[in-house]
Amino acid sequence: MMTAEKTGQFICQLRKEKHMTQTALAERLNLSNRTVSKWENGDGLPDVSVLPQLADALGVTVDELLRGKRNSRPAAVAVTEVADRENICNIYRILSAIALFFAVFAALLGTLTEIYSIYAFRILFYTHWEVLFAAISLGASVVAGALYAVGVIRLSLVYDKAECSRLTYRRTWLLVLILLPFPLSFLMRVICVFLPVSYQWLVLTTLLIITAAILLIIQHTTKKKMDL
Repeated sequence: MMTAEKTGQFICQLRKEKHMTQTALAERLNLSNRTVSKWENGDGLPDVSVLPQLADALGVTVDELLRGKRNSRPAAVAVTEVADRENICNIYRILSAIALFFAVFAALLGTLTEIYSIYAFRILFYTHWEVLFAAISLGASVVAGALYAVGVIRLSLVYDKAECSRLTYRRTWLLVLILLPFPLSFLMRVICVFLPVSYQWLVLTTLLIITAAILLIIQHTTKKKMDL
């Protein structure tokens, strides 16, 4: 028999098994998180028109949703699903670790090269090794970003958008912060070559403030979407 309390408990259980927040489930259904909260508290039942989408989002059939429990299915199916998720998570961890290695390499080589060149040469790309090291650092940065993107894409195949964002949040920002010094140091190198000394620090400080502001806005927006 379908009751609001039983169905609400079942929806809550399934949502937590999917590692989804109420907000994430609501966004997937184009509803407000208050509606999902009302269902889970047993204060109301999902509308008939929403049931197919809700069942799909929670990975059950409409019949199971109405009865408030799963149909019996072989344990092997559930074990396989868990194993697939774990394998993809492991792939993401490996790719992100390799990406971080390339990012650190690019940051150290590129940043040190540009900082040394700022004080050693007044002409951009004055020596062949500056060009070589900058090119290698750029290549390593691209490889780091590409590897990490592949890992995130693989992860998004088994997790919804909100959960994928939650799982990748810290490593994504770590990668961004590690990769940032090289382009900033190169920008400083260009500024020091083409602008008078009296304007160099003013322009550089302005660019750093703008960069920091953009990063903070993106971080705040991301956290808000994740319902942290």
